[in-house]
Amino acid sequence: MYSRLPTTYELIEALQTAPAANAESRVAKGLWTGFVLALLPTLAGGGALLWWHRVLAQTPPTWLPQAFHVLLAVSGVLYVAAWFARLLRGRAALQHPLRWLSHRLDAESEAENALLLRLGRIPALQLRARQRRVALQARLWEGCARTMALVLAIGPAAVILADGLAVMAPGSGPALVAIYGAVLVAGCALALFAQLQCSSPLRRLAHVLGEAAEISEALGRQRQT
Repeated sequence: MYSRLPTTYELIEALQTAPAANAESRVAKGLWTGFVLALLPTLAGGGALLWWHRVLAQTPPTWLPQAFHVLLAVSGVLYVAAWFARLLRGRAALQHPLRWLSHRLDAESEAENALLLRLGRIPALQLRARQRRVALQARLWEGCARTMALVLAIGPAAVILADGLAVMAPGSGPALVAIYGAVLVAGCALALFAQLQCSSPLRRLAHVLGEAAEISEALGRQRQT
């Protein structure tokens, strides 16, 4: 039994499912990493196009729009491929939904039960305190994700409508649509990443810490009697 409460990172790692599931997710993680790496130069290219059109008021070099569209296409392909890899991981859910759900619940329950055995004798007050901190971090991540998605979705459109850019520069419509599309995809991707990779594990850990606190309280009452 643990005499101290492990770190939050150790607790989240202990809640991970079977190694086989982690091995299957490496392809999806690699595609997602490629998407993020391709998205950074895409945003830089979109910003360069906007700089040429708005600040310099000149026609950009011919290679710049081409490079931007190529990077945008690569980002889109990697984004779709990452989601397709996630869907392939869930093909068993489409073939045998009840069997897939039961296996997943059993794997998660085994990980949670193993963690509860390590946390059951830790003082309940300490567990409750960590639970409140983890729940607060989960709410902060969710709030940041929603704010990020809202700003990136509404911000470019608000700027375009505010200064009448689409009317003042008749030939800049396709470039503006492409830039807005890249920003919108980036905002949705970052919000979804924060939700799946940060908020959901923290919510699950907070639930397990609450159960461990209840077990610790029950053991304390048994000792008193």
